[in-house]
Amino acid sequence: MEIRPQRIRTGRIVLGLIIAVTSALPMLFVQLDEPSTRLAVYKVLAKTGSLVGGMFLLWQFFLGFRGAVAAILPDLSWLVELHKKLGQFGTLIIPLHPIFIGIYYLEVFDRNVYDIDLASPYSRAVLLGMVLLGIIAFVVISSAFFRNKMGFYQWFYTHLSSYLIPPLLIIHGFVLGETIGGTSFRYIWWGLAVLMAAFYAYRFAHKLGAFAAGLRVGRADEVAADTTEVVMDSGRRIRPALGQFVYLRREALENAHPYTVSTYSEEEGTLGITAKKEGPQTTRLQHMSPGVRMMVDGPYGVFTRLALSTGDPVVMIAGGIGITPFRRVWQLLEERRDREAWLFYGNEFYEDIVYRDEVDALEHVHVVHVLNQEPGFSGERGFITVDMLARHLPQDLQAYQFLLCGPPVMVRKLEAALHESLVPDDQVQHELFSN
Repeated sequence: MEIRPQRIRTGRIVLGLIIAVTSALPMLFVQLDEPSTRLAVYKVLAKTGSLVGGMFLLWQFFLGFRGAVAAILPDLSWLVELHKKLGQFGTLIIPLHPIFIGIYYLEVFDRNVYDIDLASPYSRAVLLGMVLLGIIAFVVISSAFFRNKMGFYQWFYTHLSSYLIPPLLIIHGFVLGETIGGTSFRYIWWGLAVLMAAFYAYRFAHKLGAFAAGLRVGRADEVAADTTEVVMDSGRRIRPALGQFVYLRREALENAHPYTVSTYSEEEGTLGITAKKEGPQTTRLQHMSPGVRMMVDGPYGVFTRLALSTGDPVVMIAGGIGITPFRRVWQLLEERRDREAWLFYGNEFYEDIVYRDEVDALEHVHVVHVLNQEPGFSGERGFITVDMLARHLPQDLQAYQFLLCGPPVMVRKLEAALHESLVPDDQVQHELFSN
């Protein structure tokens, strides 16, 4: 599966334009027949919060599901960032609606719309909107301020409350939306309702494994301490490009986890992932038996592809199990030998080095081990820093393409340091190994 860099860049631009146009489109249907400029401004601000903010949230919800968006653009990491930004923009815009619609109704109708009378259908619809706003606030606050404290799974199950947002938004718009009910925009809103219903059905089917490939385990080999490579018979149903990853699970209702494809042979029809013992699923993978059926979803991602398309010298920087995206890269670089290549690899002990024999046998790719706890080790210790890179690399840092993968703290610090050293943003790419 070939991923062309120009296609990725074009896809980002096109998707961004589509989101911008469709999010602004509802404002064309807003009827500005107010008796004063002040009321017209109130109305525009209120409609911006409800219509534009609502479209941002619908797009965010759609982009949050990898099974759907990967068909549009394989750059899943970029889509995840876009998903987050749309949520941030939507959160800033949506409060305009309750603020200015309240002011508008006070001035025009001398009515406090938030004086709830449960006997009134209108008030019940307003209450529904308030519940919707509360759910949005709950999701935003828990994600922005408490995700790291909560842990991934607690945050994940909390975040599932976001699935209530689209249907409540659609219903609220139908019941109270003047622009939706009183203009031809209602046909678009009906289309969105049907699309969301189909999306929910597709999402449910995906969760049950309807679109996952069932691959049989061929073998499981230990490649480092508490680290195992699981090789499966892909039957050529999954054709991952360099640096891509798949989501793996044993049962339909089990949560899937991402793993980089560390080995792939189109001729043999095999695909392998490498996992370090860190949690329940990765612990089970350490003792996987041949013949076990795994549900595999993917491939996703474009990590390493943009850098390798340039022809520039490459620096791979890995920490621990973060080495896995680079295995197929160094195999390619050893075969072609068409550019300068380096691998900086950080671990605690020598026995932690994944694919140790293969790494130490590299001839074209220059390897620098960084071992913090290994007794008697005379090489580099501590964190991988730009000073360490500069000591080893024969050219200026700005001449290289940098690929980073490992613990988030390591990646973020090093990425920031490289930018401070005037390495252009498009020459630094990362993959974060975290939930």
